[in-house]
Amino acid sequence: MPVRIFATANCDDVVIFWRIDEPLADCWGFAVEREEKRGDGRVVRTVLDNRVGFKADKIKPGDRRPSTEWPFQRFSWADHSVDTGDRVRYRVVPMIHDGTHLKQNLAERSGWTPWLEVSSHAGSDAAVVFNRGLAISQFMARYLEKLRVDHGLETLKDALTYFKETLDDHELPIRRFLSGVLRTELLAVLQDARKKKQHVFGALYELADQELIGELAKFGSRGHLVLANGSIQQKKGETIAEARKRDENKAARTLLRGKDLEIHDRMIAPGALGHNKFLVVASGTSNPAPLAVWTGSTNWTKTGLCTQTNNALLVKNRDFAAKYLAQWARLRDAKSGFPAALVNSNATAKKVTLRSGKADIWFTRAPNGVDLAAIDEVVNGAREAVLFLMFQPGGTATLGSIRRRMQQPGRLYVKGVVSTLPPEHAADEKAVNVTTVGDARQRRLDLDVIQPEGFSTPFAAWAATVTRKEFLTTQGGVLGFAIVHSKVIVVDPFTNPVVISGSHNFSGSASRVNDENFVILRGNSELALEYAVHVLAVYKHYRWTAYVADMQRRHRRPFSELRESPDWQDGHLKGASKREIDFWVR
Repeated sequence: MPVRIFATANCDDVVIFWRIDEPLADCWGFAVEREEKRGDGRVVRTVLDNRVGFKADKIKPGDRRPSTEWPFQRFSWADHSVDTGDRVRYRVVPMIHDGTHLKQNLAERSGWTPWLEVSSHAGSDAAVVFNRGLAISQFMARYLEKLRVDHGLETLKDALTYFKETLDDHELPIRRFLSGVLRTELLAVLQDARKKKQHVFGALYELADQELIGELAKFGSRGHLVLANGSIQQKKGETIAEARKRDENKAARTLLRGKDLEIHDRMIAPGALGHNKFLVVASGTSNPAPLAVWTGSTNWTKTGLCTQTNNALLVKNRDFAAKYLAQWARLRDAKSGFPAALVNSNATAKKVTLRSGKADIWFTRAPNGVDLAAIDEVVNGAREAVLFLMFQPGGTATLGSIRRRMQQPGRLYVKGVVSTLPPEHAADEKAVNVTTVGDARQRRLDLDVIQPEGFSTPFAAWAATVTRKEFLTTQGGVLGFAIVHSKVIVVDPFTNPVVISGSHNFSGSASRVNDENFVILRGNSELALEYAVHVLAVYKHYRWTAYVADMQRRHRRPFSELRESPDWQDGHLKGASKREIDFWVR
């Protein structure tokens, strides 16, 4: 029986799954073919490369070969080599070893998938975009080593410091690559609004990226910001009132006021965070009419754009935008406080019907955890799957709810990455002790929910990566506080799709202390699958690095060579691996 295949895309990646009903005789893996439909009508066929080879090929760092030579011994692949605007389709071919050579089994190969467009569009009124902020990666390992050598730097830390400094250069290729479609789409939103002489109303936590500040400056009096003071920490002997006079956004605040933008100070750190990252586009002059909203997890900084995993959601709907503009006005009027009127207004969801589904918009600080209860309702209502990315959620709020669902019967498909995993019962998201959790067999390393790790020892075709300690400034590193900064939950994308996304960290502090926003979007399968591709691509990436790091800690050699037999299939066609295949290939 031919291989069955499924593929789905977002603006930056394609995820491919395939399945067979029973092991194939003499199958040493699969080749994956891609066809791309060019603008001139030509169709170009490519065989995707594999980095894992056979032992006899004496693999060196950076080696790769077509999967007809080094077949994939797995049943899924994420194609990161596509670009926005590409139209592609895929086919999978079993590679059979006849005793001497590998040959394609054409009789059992899959059909072609439908044509996919690599695009941010997710329905008639929504778009979702992502960056490529995977600093713990093979690509960055090789880039940083070249940077170190080319500039005569002594250590990796020196190279990381230099790399971070260079990200201020707007034309730098690595900045453009890492910021990806997220940056280009945000610039397009700002430039289109300015060209049409529209207004923008932003509520921002951090504003330090010079390119984005420059674009905002061009709006002049048509730019309106509620600007927080970042994540100020109270110093020893300092009162909270004294600490709140300090401002991480001072340079941007001063410059934009000098360009005639309307800037409202929201100086609530320490003690709380003005953690929003939303922007409303509105038309008109004396009483601008809201048109669209840009929201999500991305801070307006070079690290938000380039070194953290982030997402953004653009919704073009007047009613939806009106709800965000009303919240902007409430924040403006609240100044640097939390009046009862503001908190009470956040007690219920703002409901909107979109052409692509239904939306419940939540703002915080909210009374009595009503926002977390709404998220729990979604998680507890999952019937097939929960996929997620989180920053620092704490152990007893949403992550705790997901853990409880994982312990229940029914084999819910769960895949997630948490930038910093807390102890299971920790209420404070600052606790950071546990490395991995999961719901399958009891074993030392369970990889359903993982924390990003790098590995410091090269092996086979893999270079040593930036490690977690070298990344996090809280552990003496260089790049920042967040590795995964997206805040996304996807539930049942095929059957009853729900997506939750915004600035909210799914934590108790986000609910009861901070300014936050998130939206629960129901009924848009296209949007849910695009977010699911993002989650899965990040998960597969960090699942591998977590596995390698764990093996190296135990002084064991990670999987790094293809098996020269068909036995590799056995472990993939049962248990959790088969459940994953069954979920994606229906």
